[in-house]
Amino acid sequence: MNATDALFESWDRQCGIVAALAGRVNETNKHFKPSEDGWPLSRQLAHLHKTRAYHLAALDPERVAQLPELYRRGWEDPVEDLEMIRQALDESTIAVREVIQKALEEGVQQKGGYDHPVLCLQHLIWHEGWHVGLIFLALRLAGQEIPDEWEEANVWQKWRIEEW
Repeated sequence: MNATDALFESWDRQCGIVAALAGRVNETNKHFKPSEDGWPLSRQLAHLHKTRAYHLAALDPERVAQLPELYRRGWEDPVEDLEMIRQALDESTIAVREVIQKALEEGVQQKGGYDHPVLCLQHLIWHEGWHVGLIFLALRLAGQEIPDEWEEANVWQKWRIEEW
C-alpha cells in the first residue's frame, strides 16, 4: 500500500467508526450531551457532515452543492432526523474521498485554508475523532456506557491488525 492509499484507508476507517457510532444514536438518546453546555448527539453528527462540506467547498464547490443540507440557518438549527443525518454522512464520506483524490490527481497545492489537500483530510480525521470522543462521553454520562466488545470491534480493530 502506498502513502496515498494508506491516507484514504485511514479516512475510510474513521468514517466506519463514525457510521457505527451514529448507529448507536437513537430517538431516546439523541438529546444526550457530553456537558451541560455541550451539543446533543444529533447535532454532533450533523456538525460532522456540515464541517466536511465546509472544508471541501474551497476545493470543489460544485460537488459540495450536491450534498444534503442539515442546517436550516447557517451553522444554527440543525435537523434532528437521524436517518437524514446518517444518509448525509454517507454521502459526505464519499464526497470527501472523491474531492481530495481529484485534488491530488490535479496537483492542487494550497487552496482554501490548507497548504495541501492532504492536510485538509488529516484535519477532518482529527476533527471527527474529537467528536467521536464527545459522543462516547455523552453516552457514558447518561448511563449508556458502550460495551468494551463493541468498542473493540467498531473502533480499535479498525486501526490495528493484531489481536487483543
